Amino acid sequence: MAKTKAKTVADWRAVHDKDVVVPQKIQAALEAMLKEGPENWEYSVDFIKLAGISTTDLAKYREQFIKHIVTTPSIHGKSPRDVWFANPKVAAKIRGE
Repeated sequence: MAKTKAKTVADWRAVHDKDVVVPQKIQAALEAMLKEGPENWEYSVDFIKLAGISTTDLAKYREQFIKHIVTTPSIHGKSPRDVWFANPKVAAKIRGE
C-alpha cells in the first residue's frame, strides 16, 4: 500500500479559505495573461471571467493587486473602468509612475 502524505491546514485553506483561494485565482489569471504577452490587459469584466471569481470577490481582494490595475479616465460620458495588466511594470508606465 502506498504511503500518502498527511493533509495540512495549508492544504485545507488552499481549497476552502477564500483569503487563500481568491488571491490564488487572481494570481493564476495574471500569470495566464502574462504568458500571452507582457503588455496583455483585460477590463475587469473579462478579468473576472478569466479568474473564475465573482465581482464581490474581486472588490474584496482588489487592493492586494493594485499594482496591476489602471483606472481609465472618463471619456465621452463613459464611466471610468479598471483595466488589469499582466505586468505591473506596464501598468506603472501607463499610470506615469
